[in-house]
Amino acid sequence: MGLKICVIGCGWAADAMHGPAYLKYKAENPGILFAGCCDTDIARAEAFREKFGFERSYTDSHAMIFEQKPDAVSLLTPPEYTAQLAAPILEAGIPLLLEKPPGMTLNDVLRLAGIARRKNTPHKVAFNRRHAPLIRKLKELLEDEPEPIRNLRYSMLRVSRLDADFSTTAIHAIDTARFLAGADYEDVRFAYAGYPGLEKNVVDMRMECAMANGSHVTVDICPVVGVNAEGAEINIRNKTFFLDFISNAINPDGRLTVFKDGQVVFDMTGSADGSERFEREGFYWENKTFFDDVSAGRAPSCDLSSAVQSVMLAECIRNRADNNKANRA
Repeated sequence: MGLKICVIGCGWAADAMHGPAYLKYKAENPGILFAGCCDTDIARAEAFREKFGFERSYTDSHAMIFEQKPDAVSLLTPPEYTAQLAAPILEAGIPLLLEKPPGMTLNDVLRLAGIARRKNTPHKVAFNRRHAPLIRKLKELLEDEPEPIRNLRYSMLRVSRLDADFSTTAIHAIDTARFLAGADYEDVRFAYAGYPGLEKNVVDMRMECAMANGSHVTVDICPVVGVNAEGAEINIRNKTFFLDFISNAINPDGRLTVFKDGQVVFDMTGSADGSERFEREGFYWENKTFFDDVSAGRAPSCDLSSAVQSVMLAECIRNRADNNKANRA
């Protein structure tokens, strides 16, 4: 018998991204058991159960965990509920995958990390970009370079995102820039630009960052522009790396291109292997590595401690901080 899995939260991300990842993983690991899925909306939980082959649907996550006694839980709820729901699962020692962000505040994630450390509970934070094949390949290429990163610009562009709090999406840009740079933020300065006629919460955000390894990083987050796009430009001596991670205009499946001395030396599209969106954007791989690690008794990567600085900086932009000595966490 393989892992017995329960899922809490059956909304869009669960249905469009995690659910297809579960089906692919189960096709490769037939012994896995999808025991229970839970949502406060029973119709949504039941639809998820039927679509992805779970045995039972619930509206009470505590009752589900008590009855099913799962080997692992995936927590895919809106971010304002994550810390509250994660704490008792970590306390119970049940391996847990938490959707990003794992808490709304620095105190949230420090508290959860403390519980996980005290109970020695295996866990993983689902920053899907860290597992996306194009981003993993870019990370691999950068690590193979003898030259250091001189500068890195990461941009996140969105259409008509009027969210009251965009920080819970912006954390992806914050975390991915840090992941690619290969170092923590050391000093960060923030700038904001509002839009006349829109609510004051709708702003462009820029982070100018000095990293602990000496590289310079700029993060631009623009929620109400003309295209959904996300990617990076990274420069080292004699080389430039262009990443289109998300683009519904130029490279809809993503693209990674490397130039050396003005010539293309590497070019890779996100759909070269025929993969689907849930694979290209890292959802399959974050779930697969979590389930594989739990099955093998290994500590998963991307734990709560690794998420602390990203959560702290997302909280900073939520509160419109001007600057932050980011290494103080």
